[in-house]
Amino acid sequence: MPARGSGRRVLIVCHEPAFPPTSGADLRNYRNAVAAAAFGPVCLASVRPRAIAMTAPNPLIRTEALSIEGEPRTASIGWWRIREEHRISRAALARLEALILEFRPDTVVVESIGLFKLLRPLRSLAKQLILDMHNVESDLSAQMKRAEATASRPSVAASVPGIRHLERKALALVDRVWICSNEDREKLMRFGGRAMPIDVVPNGIPNVEAIPDVLPPEPSANSGFPVILFIGHLGYPPNVDAAVRLARTILPRIRQALPGAKLVLAGRGPEPAVLALRGLPDVELVEDPESVAPLLSSAHLSIIPLRAGGGTRIKILEAMAWGVPVIATPLAAEGLGLVENDEVLLSASDEGLAAMAVQLSRDAGRRARQRVRAHQAVWARFGPQAIRDAVRAGLALDNDGDDDQPSRITP
Repeated sequence: MPARGSGRRVLIVCHEPAFPPTSGADLRNYRNAVAAAAFGPVCLASVRPRAIAMTAPNPLIRTEALSIEGEPRTASIGWWRIREEHRISRAALARLEALILEFRPDTVVVESIGLFKLLRPLRSLAKQLILDMHNVESDLSAQMKRAEATASRPSVAASVPGIRHLERKALALVDRVWICSNEDREKLMRFGGRAMPIDVVPNGIPNVEAIPDVLPPEPSANSGFPVILFIGHLGYPPNVDAAVRLARTILPRIRQALPGAKLVLAGRGPEPAVLALRGLPDVELVEDPESVAPLLSSAHLSIIPLRAGGGTRIKILEAMAWGVPVIATPLAAEGLGLVENDEVLLSASDEGLAAMAVQLSRDAGRRARQRVRAHQAVWARFGPQAIRDAVRAGLALDNDGDDDQPSRITP
């Protein structure tokens, strides 16, 4: 490994400021930056301005914003192809070009298909250009359309063909792609047009520095039992759907058997449908929590009833790292490689999720075994060393920069 301060210089370009991390995307971007800093200096540059200028605790991680709050609006670059693409001003692009000349990165990592407009300008400036696909967006959009059809709601999902066309164009411009799981890697390999390296860089345990590495004891039942926790961006449609079903369908079924059961919903930007849940019996809504540590340390279960989603669920990793048993839909746990009925309990129906929660709450021995197994698994597979190894491979450091071992992407 190169000495700290030398070696591979990595620039990670993201839409929102990644430090301090708040959303799942921020957590992934920052965790990848921490991992890359083991091999050399890292710069985290956000298209959006920073509300508060903060310095990352790692001296090898520098943070920059490509936009300034309140500056005059300038024209945007490129054409809009899908609504998921973010607006990028010419001023932001100019600052990015200046930053590259000054920072001299060996690798530029661009966050997601939403920043597609940056790929072509960066192609001539980057020695190694990587697209970090947090999700296979075309597959995610298809899932959302199916979930909305099941719930008889108007579709807000983008056109699947439009996103897939953009993904193909992006793959033609970059040297490598990072993806969250083997399952997403297989989805991506079904379309494209050329051979290229696709690296699985998993989502790591978020806020790992604040989590005790020894399994904490199970919390007491003084404030109710079981306390069920769901954490996520509460303006994100799949999470809104999950929160509503938890409060209106799953919790009432659990309370029929366990009257002391409580549900805690926590996250930023709750939609009106989530805000309306505050009046329901034993439902607590925590908006924009400064820290989720107190919530996780007092939870007995985490139920994650997602019917749509991409990448891998960081909320599952965080719960397991804290020793909170997880009950989820198969889709929610997709890509994590968890052992069913050992490290996680799975059911595709609300009724099944509620029944599993009741059974697990009544069986202290099984709950203790699941806590231990899940805690061991998540730290081994998604802890700091695992992410560092994945990022090292994703930067092609194991090949000394030789990218001649591509995965085949076929149309």
